[in-house]
Amino acid sequence: MIKYLLITEAMNTGLDVKKCNVLKMNKIKLILLVSMAICSFNPSFAQSQPQTAESKKAAELKRLETVVVTAKVSLDKAEKRAATADSLLNTAPELIKQGKDGKKQTDAEISSSEKEYNAKIKALDKQMKSKDKNEVAEARKERKNVDTKYRADLKELTAKQRDAAKKITTGESNKDRGKANQKTSRDAVKRAEATLEAAQARLDAANGGDKSVKQKKRK
Repeated sequence: MIKYLLITEAMNTGLDVKKCNVLKMNKIKLILLVSMAICSFNPSFAQSQPQTAESKKAAELKRLETVVVTAKVSLDKAEKRAATADSLLNTAPELIKQGKDGKKQTDAEISSSEKEYNAKIKALDKQMKSKDKNEVAEARKERKNVDTKYRADLKELTAKQRDAAKKITTGESNKDRGKANQKTSRDAVKRAEATLEAAQARLDAANGGDKSVKQKKRK
């Protein structure tokens, strides 16, 4: 009987120890899970380190370099707009001149072609009044050829006239657009240059202190 009680007590004690061990393990797991959850919600809790003066300076230099690059891009765009405005103004007079010269030439050619046509028609009309049937038939045939050629020449000259008029219109439009855009584009270039100069000065100062800025002021 005593032996049975001792065995039973030993078994119960063993079970209690196992239960204690399981509870301890569960408690440790719970603490670890809570810690991981805190770290996941607050990464700086596990990873953040105090920022050094060197890292702060490096970050500031990087930011200033980006500002300088952006300012250069803006200046490049402004200069291209200004160049476009100047180009419009520079090409406008030549286009207008070409258009006027072309119109003058085609007007003269149309007038000459019309005079030549009228002279031929007059002679053929006179020939068609002849009593000779062969001469009349020949005159009619020639009249048809003259009409066909005159219409073809007139069509070609009219196309040249439209082209000349288009050049004049384009030249006048370019001149107006160039004048309207030239002042604003040049002002934009000045502002972009000033922005780039200021950004570069801040970057130079950050790289070498106030030395570069003071030297620039002396110049």
